[in-house]
Amino acid sequence: MSAGVNQDMALLKNSLQLMCMFVAVSIFFNDLVKERVLEIVLNSVLIAYLPFLVLCFQQANYMFDAFAGVFENPNTMGFSMIGLMIVVLMRLYNVAMQMLHGQQRIKCMLSFMLYTIIYLVGLYVILLSNARTSLLTVAFATVVVFVCIVKSMNKTFLPFIKFIALFTAVAFTVVMIMMNMNMMQEAIQSIRLKMEKKSMNITDGRLEIWQYVFEHFNFWGHGVESLWSIGVSHAHNTFINILQEAGLLALISYCLFLFVIAKGYRQMNEQLIVFTGLVIVAVLGVSTFEILYFNMLHILVFVVSGSIRDQGKKTI
Repeated sequence: MSAGVNQDMALLKNSLQLMCMFVAVSIFFNDLVKERVLEIVLNSVLIAYLPFLVLCFQQANYMFDAFAGVFENPNTMGFSMIGLMIVVLMRLYNVAMQMLHGQQRIKCMLSFMLYTIIYLVGLYVILLSNARTSLLTVAFATVVVFVCIVKSMNKTFLPFIKFIALFTAVAFTVVMIMMNMNMMQEAIQSIRLKMEKKSMNITDGRLEIWQYVFEHFNFWGHGVESLWSIGVSHAHNTFINILQEAGLLALISYCLFLFVIAKGYRQMNEQLIVFTGLVIVAVLGVSTFEILYFNMLHILVFVVSGSIRDQGKKTI
């Protein structure tokens, strides 16, 4: 409707693309694979990111002394890694739970080491890109995983001791790697210098953009890239950007969509609850200071929404 009111073909195209993604992933894909959806998605994302990372380091674009990979903007490179980090954290959660309950210890330890390495690679790319929002989002998602592991122990003593030992070993390993790898130190120093240069102000001019959007509010929005009038391509916030481009009705619909997903945890099993929590945290984290349209995270959101729909069918 907003596209029709504003006669904006770009907005119509973006809306149709997102709707097609939703139908394909949330409905057809979930109906096709059913209860194996989570396993297939996790494996598929891990496989998909391998050639993507190879291509990024081959092309290796840089802007403002930050790594942009195949993109023109380093921030885009940073938050494109969030999908991989969410999947790796989910894998680490699964493996950690198996280790704490004494299942296939050698296999679990090898898997844990592998996913820890992938986690560090993803963290290294985010640090290289100087993407502060992505770094904070990964930090929050990591905290969510730790909280979920502790909560699942049900205050039992032995698993808690195992978890403390596992956490200490992983933390010590990560710190030692960061201290002894020059490239990791350079990446940390790079993002530290960016934060110092911008005085740790993560809003970085975004408040002025948001104020402009609210001052020029239009119920049906102003169309795609309407913020070029003030010299920026988007609002650096997914929710405010939807309000600016597609209007209030679109923003309410999107918020209700996310709310229904978050509310649907009652119908989920434990693994799906953790995965949904990670996805929602990542979406809110990235959306706060960037825009999230055609991204791996949105595909994961559609996967979760389809899983809720399937769980709802089973409970009827």
